[in-house]
Amino acid sequence: MFIKSILALSVASVLANPSIASSSISVSDEDSLRAAVESASLDSSIRSIEFERNSRIQLTAPVVFTGSQALSILGNGSVVDGALAGEFVLDDDLTATTEDGSLVFNTSEALTIRNLSVINSATRGIVVNIPSDAVGSDVAVTLDGVRIRNSALFGLHIDDNSDEFDDGQSGSEVGVYLQVLFSSFTENGTGAIDFDGVRVDERGEGDITAFFFNTRINANGGDGMELDEAGNGDVAASLLNVTLRNNGNFNPEDLDDGFDIDEAGEGNVLLTLNNVKLNGNLDEGLDVDEAGEGNVDVRLRKVTAVGNADEAIKIDEEDEGDINANLRKVTVRRSGDDGIQFTELGEGKIDAKLSRVVVTGSAKFGIKLEQWFVEDESTSVESEGRARINRVRLSGNADGDEILVNNIEIK
Repeated sequence: MFIKSILALSVASVLANPSIASSSISVSDEDSLRAAVESASLDSSIRSIEFERNSRIQLTAPVVFTGSQALSILGNGSVVDGALAGEFVLDDDLTATTEDGSLVFNTSEALTIRNLSVINSATRGIVVNIPSDAVGSDVAVTLDGVRIRNSALFGLHIDDNSDEFDDGQSGSEVGVYLQVLFSSFTENGTGAIDFDGVRVDERGEGDITAFFFNTRINANGGDGMELDEAGNGDVAASLLNVTLRNNGNFNPEDLDDGFDIDEAGEGNVLLTLNNVKLNGNLDEGLDVDEAGEGNVDVRLRKVTAVGNADEAIKIDEEDEGDINANLRKVTVRRSGDDGIQFTELGEGKIDAKLSRVVVTGSAKFGIKLEQWFVEDESTSVESEGRARINRVRLSGNADGDEILVNNIEIK
């Protein structure tokens, strides 16, 4: 139901003819952009800001929106250069803190940005800060034809964290609905440790719901994309025609992933990847960690994961919850660890279906499926999980070409 609903919403958005609201402001340079955003922050009747076609704007400071209305930014092929917009504090261990970004939106209302590039940001590219007292509907962020390149820190950051920058567990009562179409996030996170191309931090109540279509997330210093949910709430993500390549190289001592999902507390992970490439990432290609009460439900179709430095596809579920996985037409080659690894720890089972899956040249096992109540227990205390296998081919994997299992029945 989730996937059908989110696809329907996304297709409708793609087909819709974006219109300018009745009250709109046109901008062409930094002064007019800053004046437009300040006016919109004070006047809720202003719902659209439109760039003159192919403008190039060099910012000298962050541009910050604080209004209470939904807002559309129509870029018309324009470029915002944030090389001089803000600064961050860099500690000795190369971690960083900042409140700055090139374009900052302090809002719980819908935000739509179309056909705009944000480049060379001195801190973060586009930032959405959700107020801690936000209530009501999820914060809807839509990026259509947006390109964010060469940000020192996050490319896109949606932050529902009430505590210090990227710390703590408290947040608002609302969730995040993120829709990204025909966009790219490249070469971000090159100025400090653990800054990603796309990062969503959701805290307190609320879900992360994300849909990505025809989008490139490549060559970012931290994770290509990280969805981080703590508190009560699900992570529900669907990617269609997406590449996540060559991410995670900034910190040699703790390299990062192509796509990282962390869900803690009460909530599920619901993930669908269709025609997705996870290649050449410096840690895992896909890394899913679910802790607390909740399941991991994964559907992968036409997924390729080649040359990742650690596991290509890794799913860990801890505490009470199951791993339900359906993989079809998945190809994994030259992984630096196991090719595919599922681990369920605590109360729960693995139920996996693998059809037309190929895993070759892994540095360890091709496929490893392990279900433990307590890790490395001598006697299993839970009933067996199961893995249904059809046309699975393993070859050239260093630790063996048989599926390694613990407390899993192969059918």
